[in-house]
Order: sequence, then structure tokens, then C-alpha cells
Amino acid sequence: MNDRRAVLLVDDDPALLKAVGAILKNDYAVSSVKSGREALRMLETGFAPDIILLDVDMPELNGFETLSLIREMEDMQDMPVMFLTGLTVPQAEVKGISSGAVDYITKPFVKEVLLARMKQHLENGQRMRRLSMLEKEKTPEGMDRKKFERIAAGLTETEKRLLRLIALGYSNREISDELHYSINYVKKVVSVIYEKNCVSSRSEMKKLLH
Repeated sequence: MNDRRAVLLVDDDPALLKAVGAILKNDYAVSSVKSGREALRMLETGFAPDIILLDVDMPELNGFETLSLIREMEDMQDMPVMFLTGLTVPQAEVKGISSGAVDYITKPFVKEVLLARMKQHLENGQRMRRLSMLEKEKTPEGMDRKKFERIAAGLTETEKRLLRLIALGYSNREISDELHYSINYVKKVVSVIYEKNCVSSRSEMKKLLH
């Protein structure tokens, strides 16, 4: 019986697919496709990997666009997606985070770092799904559910999750501990939330929420 976690690897570079596949094959069940379109078609058939490694710079449908379409699919809002890309400019990393990826790793990458981060995000996957279910039932004290949804309308699922914890009074460090994200990742996502809501501080964000 094969109980290995399933990984979907999406990259238009055959050499990269082969290299990463070789790194992962002993620990994971790896499926590889060469475009965002192929990835979407595979997911539409009902294939549900435990994690997706996604390139950014691909023809026709880039990684950001692919992730956006994945998030629109049923039961894919909490799917862990890691960008694995040669695009190293800070603006691309910010866009990757704001689009709902759990991580952004640039090529060339260190094998041990890739494996460690994958393990962390996979371990968090079930926890995040449980938290997501709880969030749907819980409205922070002093805040109307409709108001929260209106403020969160333009946010990704990850950003909504962090916004709810901000509303509950969590600090960045507490959010990091609760969700097992790095503190730097939390700070970047919080900055994106502030920018989307035209505020510059936690106090201003809380005033909007309450």
C-alpha cells in the first residue's frame, strides 16, 4: 500500500521537473505537468494532491494566474501551494504571498530547505483545514459577521485567516505560533492586508474591524 503524500509539480522546464522529481521520489508520490492548464485539468478530474509546487514564469498561464484559478475550485481554498521559481525580484515574492501561496522559494534552491519547508506545510495542512472550519463558525467578539466579510472581500483565504486572528487580538508572533508560519511571512501577509484596506497600522485595522 502506498501511503506517501502526493505532490503535484508544475513547471515548463523538463530538466527542473526531472531534478525535483528525483529529490522527492523517495518520500512522495510525485505527479508532474508542464503547464498551468495541465495542472488545472488534472485537478478538475478529482485529483487532490497534498501539496502543489508551482513555477511562476510559464507561457500562456503563469503561476499567479494558475494559483488564482486553483483557489476558485471547490475544496481548493486551503490547498498548500508553494512557488518554486527563478523569479527573484521582491515584487514577485510579495505578489506570490498576496495571491495565497504558503511559501515562495527561489531557484537555485537548497534541497534540505525545500524538503524541510514542504514537511512543515504538509504538517500544517490538516491543522489549517480544521482552523478554517472553526473560523466559519466563530465571529470575533464585538464585530458583525457581515462587516468582517465586507472588509475581507478582496483578500485571499490566507489573508482572511490572518485578518480574523488580528481581530481576535493576536500579535504577529502569536499568529506565527498558532499557524506555524515564519514571523517574516506573517509580517509580509499582514502588510498586504493593511495595503488592501488602506491602513498603515494594527490600531487602524482594528478600528475598521470594530
